[in-house]
Amino acid sequence: MATLKHLCLSLLAATGTLARPPPPKPQRLSPVVREGSTLLVDGKRWNAVGPNVYWLGLDENVTPPAGQPYDPDNKASYPTKERITEVMATVNALGGTMIRAHTLGVSTGNPLSIWPKQGVVNEEAFNTIDWAVYQAGLYGVRLLVPLVDNYDYYHGGKYNFLRWAGFNLTQTNDSTNPEIMQFYTNATIVAPFKEYIKTLVTHKNQYTGLTYAEDPTIFAYETGNELSGSVWGDEDCPADWIADIAKYVKGLAPHKLIVDGTYGINKTHFGIKEVDIFSDHFYPVNNTKLQEGIEAVKGAGKVYFAGEYDWVGASGGDPLESFFQIIQDSPTVAGDTFWSLFGRNLPDCSTFVDHSDGFTLQYGNPNNTAATNSKIQLIRQHFIHMSQGKAIAANATLPVVPCPPPPPPAGHPSPPGSSCRRH
Repeated sequence: MATLKHLCLSLLAATGTLARPPPPKPQRLSPVVREGSTLLVDGKRWNAVGPNVYWLGLDENVTPPAGQPYDPDNKASYPTKERITEVMATVNALGGTMIRAHTLGVSTGNPLSIWPKQGVVNEEAFNTIDWAVYQAGLYGVRLLVPLVDNYDYYHGGKYNFLRWAGFNLTQTNDSTNPEIMQFYTNATIVAPFKEYIKTLVTHKNQYTGLTYAEDPTIFAYETGNELSGSVWGDEDCPADWIADIAKYVKGLAPHKLIVDGTYGINKTHFGIKEVDIFSDHFYPVNNTKLQEGIEAVKGAGKVYFAGEYDWVGASGGDPLESFFQIIQDSPTVAGDTFWSLFGRNLPDCSTFVDHSDGFTLQYGNPNNTAATNSKIQLIRQHFIHMSQGKAIAANATLPVVPCPPPPPPAGHPSPPGSSCRRH
């Protein structure tokens, strides 16, 4: 019997069965719910603070090794699992609670997309998205996911749906063309967009066994990123369209919160009952704009969220300290996400991924200047205050995120709800 047992174990080892234990199952996060202008988890206030990490599902910054999927026309490739995991560990180190992640939801129009063409599903595209959602759950990091982009970027957006419907429009040539409003008003475009949303939201994650609709790791869907009409920033995103899409998403995923993806606070949308959160972006940081938006959303009894901001100060604007103080003092504001986080080019631990927009935050890069690390420390101080209700020094030492990144924290993966009461 002992010999037989030894033989079986030898065979198992030879076939690799013992070397591949099943992946750990995340302890399911509690859902985020809205009560008036407050977000709650398990009955306690919860604040949404973290980075924008737009590339988690599909990247444009790294040329992969030969033989790996790559779209040279868009410079698109799938990020490695190691890069995705490192992001989650970094959010933990920063004291964050969530990530705003464009390419976990916007993925249309190129060969590596979820929808390379209208109605054509590329299952391979879900591999990195599944991994990102799975890893986020393990590390207790929640996700806010936009569904479409206002722009004609590598990962897709509204122009794909316009072109599929026969409108030969590009952002370069037609950003002020009134025909782009067809995205919102033309039923033959709205219908396939809804079909795309259904493809995304009802997909079952290979690691968790849950559909995205079922998984509370994704706490909110945003109707889009910086949506506008034929004039940039005109807030001309029809209320009827917002209501229709929000209602449709809630029908598929009743427990998700909905963020209005209009660029700016469109007060005509306040009456849409399915919308939970209103958001704005800040290039540069503008305290007056922030305060006016907060007051408007407060009057509507909804939640305010600062979805993007220039943490570098490259475009001038008000001090980041005062911007954070306004957010911390307002019970209407649920949080904020800076633009944007990058890390190492894992599995290579020696190099960091660069992005060209001037707003890249590379946590732990030894080449960071003292001024850069000082701003990262300020962001961490703010996140800790919002997520844990703790006061730390603005120059508190930044925790090291080793490479490869550490395993998820033991026990319940969710960071504690904020005990910081704001009046």
